[in-house]
Amino acid sequence: MAVDHYENFPVASILLPKRLRRPVEIIYHFARQADDFADEGDLPNEERLVKLGNFHAELNRIAANNTPQTPLFHDVAEVVAQYQLPLQLFHDLLDAFSQDVVKKRYVNFDEVLDYCRRSANPVGRLLLHLYEEATPTNLAYSDAICTACKSSISGRM
Repeated sequence: MAVDHYENFPVASILLPKRLRRPVEIIYHFARQADDFADEGDLPNEERLVKLGNFHAELNRIAANNTPQTPLFHDVAEVVAQYQLPLQLFHDLLDAFSQDVVKKRYVNFDEVLDYCRRSANPVGRLLLHLYEEATPTNLAYSDAICTACKSSISGRM
């Protein structure tokens, strides 16, 4: 899967163990595409939300053990099954991206923290599941790190 976006995923991916490169690539592609629906290009907000809703529907197909309709979600279903990844983490990401469409500013830091809980924390949690290190302590540490990183760069207050 080619990753030709402005972020540094292609460089960082070589630091991953070989066995996890493909699953991380699939998760990245899912998140990158959904995030692009939310805030790239000139689509009207309604169309952005429909595209994100279609991603939710694909996750619901996976949850119901139905065949996904797109190649990306065939891959997501495979990774979810192989690594027992919680689908709720993918839904949380989509909820955050949907929020990006309609909410541009946050009133207070609690709102930023809630946004981080759905936008940054799921990524750390998914990685911990891939590494089979999703202990309560590690999840708490990961959430703290992901929230700190996201809240410090989001600049949305």
